[in-house]
Amino acid sequence: MADNVQETDDEKLAAGAEKPRVSPNLLVAAIDFGTAYSGYAFSSRGDFTTNPLKISAHEWNKDLISHKTPTSVLLNKDKELDSFGDEAEKKFMELSEDEKHRDYYFFRKFKMLLYNTKDMGKRLTKKTLLFDINGKEMPAIDVFAIAIKYMKSHLLKELETKAEGCIRAEEIRWVLTVPAIWNDPAKQFMRDAAEKADIRGDCLTIALEPEAASIYCKHLPIEQIQTVGRKDFGMFHPGSRYLVLDAGGGTVDITIHEVLQSGKIKEIEKASGGAWGGTYVDKAFHEIMEKIVGKELYNQYKTEHLADFLEMCQALELKKRTITTKSSSATFKIPASLKEICKSEHKSKFEDLAANSKYANILVCKRDKLEFKEFCVHELFSQVCDGIVKHVNKLLEKPQCRNIENILMVGGFSESPYLQETIKRAFPNFRIVIPNEAGLAVLKGAVLYGHEPQTVTSRIAKYTYGVDTLSRFKKGVHPPNKLHMVDGTEYCSDVFSKHITKGDELNINETQDEQTYYPVREKQKAILFNVYTSTNKNPRYTDDPDCSYLGSMTVDIPDTTGGTNRKVLVRFIFGGTEIKVEGKNDQTGEITAIKFNFFESGPEQDEEYSGMRTGIEER
Repeated sequence: MADNVQETDDEKLAAGAEKPRVSPNLLVAAIDFGTAYSGYAFSSRGDFTTNPLKISAHEWNKDLISHKTPTSVLLNKDKELDSFGDEAEKKFMELSEDEKHRDYYFFRKFKMLLYNTKDMGKRLTKKTLLFDINGKEMPAIDVFAIAIKYMKSHLLKELETKAEGCIRAEEIRWVLTVPAIWNDPAKQFMRDAAEKADIRGDCLTIALEPEAASIYCKHLPIEQIQTVGRKDFGMFHPGSRYLVLDAGGGTVDITIHEVLQSGKIKEIEKASGGAWGGTYVDKAFHEIMEKIVGKELYNQYKTEHLADFLEMCQALELKKRTITTKSSSATFKIPASLKEICKSEHKSKFEDLAANSKYANILVCKRDKLEFKEFCVHELFSQVCDGIVKHVNKLLEKPQCRNIENILMVGGFSESPYLQETIKRAFPNFRIVIPNEAGLAVLKGAVLYGHEPQTVTSRIAKYTYGVDTLSRFKKGVHPPNKLHMVDGTEYCSDVFSKHITKGDELNINETQDEQTYYPVREKQKAILFNVYTSTNKNPRYTDDPDCSYLGSMTVDIPDTTGGTNRKVLVRFIFGGTEIKVEGKNDQTGEITAIKFNFFESGPEQDEEYSGMRTGIEER
């Protein structure tokens, strides 16, 4: 535990955030690393200046004109990349058919690990493991880095075939997209994975997916946007507010934006959402299959007939794109291998198992086809879509979200007719806006954001941020177990010294509530600060249940004069999508910046580096 005591000090540091070193931005290249699908796009500074929408997106499948490929990684037994995307899925299916896949590592739809880890009560670290389709494990950061490196290398090879081939890698501004609802450790994890993939940190920008999509749609001509409801299209006029519904494969990000007089965008409600992406429709389908044949047998089937299982998953993916709220049924092919395993293990036909299941009245088996009747079709989508509708309704009830008339639907899952119709029916008085390429809005918007990151002027803090500190112990106010003695003086330990309050509007590149701290020992040479977040607006102590540890930094202080009146200034800066914390030695002007890392053992403890802030003893 780092101990620091906080003081209210009227002297504020006049200097703003120092500008980071950036690449020349001769070209911006964006990687949209999705749960189900990934892709990349790029544009030169010259093209952006003359026509911002002149963005090149790679076509992965020429026949289908697909600008994204499955987020699937196939590694050999030495954990080296064999193939990626469609190629990885095709080769792994071929290996599975010949029973040659056991020594390979196959990862698909693994991005949600970064969102789910916190929900499982685990701390995301560089040692967090990822399990492939057969249960073999690897450090997650290695798998993410391999995937990002593949996308980067593929993009550079494409540039070599174009006029941009003369641009050096260090002259490229790389942009990596992440969901807005991700926490700081997850964003840092993606940055570390990108740097591990040989993308220079000072050439890398993290973009929030709904923001990128919003920026892209703002540039689109009206003929490239579908509008349901009011036809007067005033969505991006100064003063207008709109809700961005970014529905991807894993998560749904929802934010509220306002267009300023300058044409720039500010966030007026913190990003929120949940695990309601398109992959959860897949989950509902497989749960139905488990209940028909039994979970144990279905898992056995996936292991023994992996190629057929993956083929069934691909068929489901295509079917999702055609199902609407008016669909009276949906038909799926039953693999012969599934029928055979039911007969050998259950001594029963698949048709009989379905007829004796809870779905007997809403499923029909005909030869090798399984027909989902209307109610069962809706069951596939209802849990996901109902969760989205419920959350949007809750947001629109907030005072700051009143007078919103527009809902912008983007992301791959927003191309689902079922989701589109559900939103239109649930919000009949709103203008529903859907770009023609809803699934590419994030990717192309990330390119635009890389050229002009200042397009977003402010964001709303999702958490309360602060550092742990000491304050003068006050009997009757502070808990006895917080009493901490330093050189005969009583202090209260673990005090949460707040710098940013959840819900605050954070202007880009502005220092947030700088605070002054002092050493508690005469000859102390440094102060150690542990940084915390909290879901509470006013946390009292850093070990409260709603607090989470982020990282730590040590700020040196002169030891020549000694004394406990030497100042150390700590400031939080939001210069982009990632938080930055700096500590400044008031005497020397030396600045120490913190890069959040993942600590296995939590906050550091050192009695020799305690600090204090005064003025908060009454809390």
